Amino acid sequence: MKVKADINIPLISLDYIYFLFNCILLTLRPHTDLNMKQQYIALILFLLSLFVAHSASAQIKGVVTDSLTNEPLMYITVQYEGKGVGAITNAEGEYTVETRKGWNELSFSAIGYVTKKVTLKPTTKVLNVKLAPADVMLSEVVVKPQKEKYSRKNNPAVDFMRKVIENKKELKLEANDFYQYQKYEKMKMSMNDVTPEKMEKGIYKKFSFFKDQVEVSPKTNKMILPISIKETSSKTIYRKSPKSEKTIIEGVNSSGIEEFFNTGDMLGTILTDVFSDVNIYDDDIRLLQRRFVSPIGRGAISFYKYYLMDTVMVDRQECVHLTFVPQNSQDFGFTGHLYVVKDSTYAVKKCTMNLPKKTGVNFVDNLDIVQQFEQMPDGNWVLTDDDMTVELQFVKGIQGLEVQRTTKYSNYNFEDIEPRLFRLKGNVIKEANMLNKSDEYWASVRQVPLTKKESNMDVFMNRIEQIPGFKYVIFGAKALIENFVETGTKKHPSKFDFGPINTTITSNYVNGTRFRLSGMTTGNLDPHWSFSGYAAYGTRDKKWFYKGQAAYSFNKREYVLWEFPKHYLAFDYSYDVMSPMDKYLSTDKDNMFVGWKWTKVDQMSYMRDATLTYELETNTGFSIKAMARHRNDPRYVSIGASGAVSAVVFASIFFNPWSKIYFFGILPIPGILFGALYVGYEQYLSRRGGDNVNHNAHLWGALYGFVFPLLLEPSLWHAFIRNLTQF
Repeated sequence: MKVKADINIPLISLDYIYFLFNCILLTLRPHTDLNMKQQYIALILFLLSLFVAHSASAQIKGVVTDSLTNEPLMYITVQYEGKGVGAITNAEGEYTVETRKGWNELSFSAIGYVTKKVTLKPTTKVLNVKLAPADVMLSEVVVKPQKEKYSRKNNPAVDFMRKVIENKKELKLEANDFYQYQKYEKMKMSMNDVTPEKMEKGIYKKFSFFKDQVEVSPKTNKMILPISIKETSSKTIYRKSPKSEKTIIEGVNSSGIEEFFNTGDMLGTILTDVFSDVNIYDDDIRLLQRRFVSPIGRGAISFYKYYLMDTVMVDRQECVHLTFVPQNSQDFGFTGHLYVVKDSTYAVKKCTMNLPKKTGVNFVDNLDIVQQFEQMPDGNWVLTDDDMTVELQFVKGIQGLEVQRTTKYSNYNFEDIEPRLFRLKGNVIKEANMLNKSDEYWASVRQVPLTKKESNMDVFMNRIEQIPGFKYVIFGAKALIENFVETGTKKHPSKFDFGPINTTITSNYVNGTRFRLSGMTTGNLDPHWSFSGYAAYGTRDKKWFYKGQAAYSFNKREYVLWEFPKHYLAFDYSYDVMSPMDKYLSTDKDNMFVGWKWTKVDQMSYMRDATLTYELETNTGFSIKAMARHRNDPRYVSIGASGAVSAVVFASIFFNPWSKIYFFGILPIPGILFGALYVGYEQYLSRRGGDNVNHNAHLWGALYGFVFPLLLEPSLWHAFIRNLTQF
């Protein structure tokens, strides 16, 4: 019987698909590993870039650089004087402008730099320009770091920075016994550099409402298209002794492209791990998954070159202005400006930092950080403003992304804090109603007003959703990136997901072509109970295979069982084929990428597994996993008395934990320490396998020897604790 189906799928332009994938492929969720997602994103954006053409024409070209550091300057406005026609320098400081008959004077300007006007000659084709900082008196200061011989000896800038570094310990917030503050953060992701030429073609021309969403970036002066906004309101408390710091998330508000995904958190998932908070008072700064030397860190004097510029006023305070550049431009350091208060505190009033072009951080085209500090009435110096702008570009010449993070700190308090607040579980505590805060609440905590385009984000997304064919693109993107297909809707979140998708079709020596259907319940069905499993069929051996799992999470989960911190008890039963190497896999053995093998694997067995698993993770990073397994494996052989020996050894440790056990009859080790090392080592060997030793028998014997006395006399537990503490 033949079945014919007519499916009417509207045609979608390549420009439209390109835009959607640039947005959607950055949406991640807990189903897949973060590193794998980042690889997917980079690969797909690279392939999509092939659809984009880059062209430009100009008769005058050049590069604009900083007169002090010789670093290229981006976002410099280049225009014909009095005409208002020109260009803006790119990440490399490059610009191009068309020549105009009768126009013979170009102006180069930007905030923080002295405007420079250059008269053009009729033959001018290349014009390179150096701009000086606005607060530098060119007649008095001439600095050329790359050409002059830099010396730290008898250098007033270095001597001054030594005093800044010596005094920074007293200025750190951690010097106080207690502190607390409120934090408001707005993070915006936008399609970057939407030029007028781009708005006259592609999706911008076809769908005019895209043009209505475009705005000018206040940080770069480029045209951007906002696609996601996330606001977070939180409170941080700190205690010096015993040291403890807690962050309480009070409110989260998001809108944008991730709304098409029931559990999507684009900004939170991608950027939290990459763009962490920057504290210049730390010796090292963790940023972009790398370690950077702080300009006022202990090793900064040997890492950076410092130049003493001038004395300037910053917010009505007299400050010493210094510039700094890495000794080696390819090291992971910053270039920028420091404004240090001209008094005995040597406190930083303002700091600007950016990445040198030769640093070479993948996908990061530009990064700018601006921080401002204020002195409290009690003398404490605190961070009040922290702005970060990052331009991401996956392939040169295509439209990239701009991420703006605006952070405001307020309501600092250094009085004693109730001890009960530090007994809250975890370092980050989320309030139960953080996602349901009212508009009145956000109006009260929002220290940076939303722009008109940001406020209309929901309207913009609703219009996108109405485009013919959109749902097909969304469905395909979800399956590709999330690896799961949701069964819910925006109003009714998914209670059951099909997946992993990459295990649907694969092959092996025994099954031939193998088809598999998998699925799992989500936290929307029940926050504690989880059920998952699969059914598979092999076309060569014509057999059915299956696996089912029932698990109970002691922590209330939002979506999946393996959310951090894990604490669950699970039982699963399976019947399937397994090769000798499958036991070492950390991923699903049916993953299509795992199924592609260079060599032929022709040794496989049919196995039945029944497994009981207990796993516990703590917020401090400690974890423990225990497993009881019964396997019907014809190759599994175990014989011996080592399990009983382990029971005897651990029984002795129970009664006298500090008694000496002589390792190989030579090295004396306290029993309790030997026991911990023994369990860890046996667990490692059990997972590794391949040595024909039943390490599980050793572990269960050890557990039996420790627990058996308690089963006979539970009061012995108090004796064990007493002996353990009498060290």
